[in-house]
Amino acid sequence: MRVLIVGSSNPWRMEAATDHALQRAGHTTLILDDRRIKRAIGRRMTQHLVRARARRFKPDFIFLSKCLALDLETVRRLVADTPNAMWYHDPQWYRDTARPDIGHIAAVGRVANTFFVTGFDDEWRALGMNAKFLPAAGDAGIIPVAPRAEYAGDAAFIGTGYDQSRAALLLDVAKRHDVRVYGPGWDQWSKELKWNGRSVEGREFAQVCSSSAVTLGINPSRAAGGVTYTSDRTWMVILAGAFYLGQGTPGVTQFLRDGEHCAWYVDAADCIDKLDYYLRDPAARERIRKDGERFVRANHTYDQRIANLLSGNAWSLESVTG
Repeated sequence: MRVLIVGSSNPWRMEAATDHALQRAGHTTLILDDRRIKRAIGRRMTQHLVRARARRFKPDFIFLSKCLALDLETVRRLVADTPNAMWYHDPQWYRDTARPDIGHIAAVGRVANTFFVTGFDDEWRALGMNAKFLPAAGDAGIIPVAPRAEYAGDAAFIGTGYDQSRAALLLDVAKRHDVRVYGPGWDQWSKELKWNGRSVEGREFAQVCSSSAVTLGINPSRAAGGVTYTSDRTWMVILAGAFYLGQGTPGVTQFLRDGEHCAWYVDAADCIDKLDYYLRDPAARERIRKDGERFVRANHTYDQRIANLLSGNAWSLESVTG
């Protein structure tokens, strides 16, 4: 099958990971990075170039990301008479369609045959999309690497510092443990947290995960009430060799089992207690880390998601093995 992907060509983003999975499955692919094209030639010419490249490629299927650099009419013309799907990884923004960028994403989602989301599918369906649940995933190419001393610590968090509640939890944990934070946007807490001052990707991302005793997951406050939502970092850090301690929800704790594939906490106090417990038991951490990586590699990489993308079928827990 010939699959056209409209989205980021950054090798660390989900569109590129989907592209890799499709190619491993034997499909022919083309990525058109609409925002990169727009930066190079402007928005108006981007519409013409994307349509022309798509016509020449003659796709059998079109996979849409946010399409923020494409006019809605361009999207309509692209997908006319061609099977397609959209996959939106930030579903907690369903309340904010008055924002121009979120409103555009919602409009594209209504054009797409299927609007896959990683949570809050009922809420998106109420807004007029054919919304179906498809959890995020990790790239099968992410593997553990040898630890490095400069990344060692009790706990690491990898993510953006846009959410006050994330900072509050990390500040509580940092009162008791050595916590290191990686990613942009932590400037206002840089005195209290050990912050590297930038993003980590690729091999460096894996080094952080392999070197820290525990890698933390913290849901954004905007995702409160989400039963099945979790960030793609959940899968990525486990693939990269982390022992993962995340903020559990009723649905996600069924995808990954506590004490078997990872560990879960409910609030800051529980996070500190769980961190205390597992820091005292490195053998348990190593067992869970290995079993978690094996389980995620078998069930939660993009290689397992492309069948849903191409068929339009929602994901279900019954598809998980092991």
